[in-house]
This record gives sequence, structure tokens and C-alpha cells, in this order.
Amino acid sequence: MIAVDPRSLLVEVTGDTRLAEVEAALALQDLTLDLDPLPAATVAAWLAEGAPGARDPWLDPVDHLVAGFDARLTNGTELRVRPGPRRAVGPDLLALFFGARGRFGRITRAHLRAHKKGAVRPTTHPLVHPRDPDVTPQEAALLDALASELAR
Repeated sequence: MIAVDPRSLLVEVTGDTRLAEVEAALALQDLTLDLDPLPAATVAAWLAEGAPGARDPWLDPVDHLVAGFDARLTNGTELRVRPGPRRAVGPDLLALFFGARGRFGRITRAHLRAHKKGAVRPTTHPLVHPRDPDVTPQEAALLDALASELAR
């Protein structure tokens, strides 16, 4: 399922939709996810890997790749975050799934942010701090405890 809303620049897709299908549907309305390169993956797998090929989120901290989503936790519990501005929806529950490689659950539906093809996009100065530092032993213990709790 692919539902494009050109007014809000959101595209609603199921997790098992291939990114190439999403791009093809967006292209019909002169929109894009602006991925480089376009991964040969499903939306769920792409998000679980941290959205390789997506634009660096630090270039425009106000923009967001995922506006809302449905997910299934490892224990089978269903979770829904309705589409809205990231700062308006409470805790960042996407962090349980984005780049977590399925450890806590799986995205089953996503509302992704599209962009007009060829539009000039805002940028900021480059971030010069470590982007993906190693997890400390304390952080690893916390993540393990969270995974155990969510599996119950």
C-alpha cells in the first residue's frame, strides 16, 4: 500500500513495501524520498538499518524522515505514533526501531516525508562531533534490560 499526500508531503506505506515502489509512486507527483543511493530494501528493513542513503538529518534538524509509524514490539504489542511534527508527539519511540535492526520490534507502517524533486533544501554547518560513538557498558546493559522487558 502506498498513499501519497502531495499537500502534506507525506507518503504512507506498509513496512513490506519496497523503496523502489515508493519512489516510483512519488515520481508520478514530482516528489522523492531523496535517497542516494536508492537501497534495494523494504521500508521496514531500511528503517531497521538506520535508513542508509537518506540525507544527513543534521543538515536540517527541523525536517524529519519519519512523521509517524505503526510497529509491533518483539512481544507482539502493537504501537502507533500518529503522523505529526517530531517535537509534538512526546518521547521518540522511533528510536526503538530506527537503526536497531529489529532488536525491539519491527515497523509495520510508516508515514515518510517526501520532498519536491529538485527543490533546494536547507542546510546547516557540518557537525564535527562523533556521529556513532561506541556504546558504553552501562548503555549496553540498559539496552539489554529494555530488550528483555519488551520481549515479555
